[in-house]
Amino acid sequence: MKSYEYTEADGFESQPERYRKIDELNKLSFLMTEGSSLQVIQSLHSVGASREVLTPKYSDNYQQDVIAEAQKISRHILAGNMSPLNNYGPGELTTAGRIEDAAENLNKFFHLNDIDPADVRLLQPERDYSTPLTFINVDTEPLAPDDTGLLRPDLAGDMLYTYNPDIVLAARPADCPIAFVSAETPNGELTALLHLATLGTGHNYILQSKKVLDTLGVDWDTARVQITPGAHSETYRFQDFTQYDPREKFPEFKTMFVDVEDTVTDKGEPAVNYGIDLAAEVYERIVKQWGIDEYQVFLDTTDTTSPTVGYSSHGRTDKEYEIGGDDTRDIVLAKRPN
Repeated sequence: MKSYEYTEADGFESQPERYRKIDELNKLSFLMTEGSSLQVIQSLHSVGASREVLTPKYSDNYQQDVIAEAQKISRHILAGNMSPLNNYGPGELTTAGRIEDAAENLNKFFHLNDIDPADVRLLQPERDYSTPLTFINVDTEPLAPDDTGLLRPDLAGDMLYTYNPDIVLAARPADCPIAFVSAETPNGELTALLHLATLGTGHNYILQSKKVLDTLGVDWDTARVQITPGAHSETYRFQDFTQYDPREKFPEFKTMFVDVEDTVTDKGEPAVNYGIDLAAEVYERIVKQWGIDEYQVFLDTTDTTSPTVGYSSHGRTDKEYEIGGDDTRDIVLAKRPN
């Protein structure tokens, strides 16, 4: 199969084409032809209309058009908030009430999907993405329950793995793709979870994870990768950003930062405006840097930062459009079918 070529990200209009290419490759992937030994399940707190109905063309006023359409199209609630942290969940509840609500939602979700909560191992992201990738064997690392009772490693890290077919690896992402990997190794079939935030991706976590999986003896011909949805640059926008210029901080990642322009804040500080095309960047770099082909990879191309499509971003309360509900997080997980 032909190797995937990077798409030069010059502006908004190039991005739909970038994902259309991935959608076509998805149709030829293992998931669509042979199935998978991993069942990837996503809680889908809420969904709206498909991205195609938002605006028929990507105009100069795309963001304003999306906001206008978001106010017309209702978001459907499918499940409740899944996280007890940072005041996620219904705003009318107390902190204790939100934790109880999240625990109840998780238990309902697990019951519907025939999952024993005791089998779940939950990611605890490291947050300091400038450090080398920390990878954790959840079969041996000490574990402790979070506020909802789910077990997570005492050690924070952005990569989990297990050889136990009964273990369910899980994470609570917002706009960060999660790569679930299944592969044969000398120690048996391995399941891995890799959390790919923008900063983690920019600090070469994908390349670092390749070295980890090589160390674990992964047979790359058997590798199958399922990537959960992430942010698209059409809606994942930073305005008047003053912390750094992404072109200077991550010079090797020009395809991840879209429509970058210099600006000045109201206080006269130099700043930049830009979009982040995280999901496609993760897909393309996994294919290229792991040395696998498109048949071995599937990406859910839903835009998690769209106001009407996908999941419940942790920043929805701070947005300037009406999308209903409070800040929430979903849960994504992978289990081996019974």
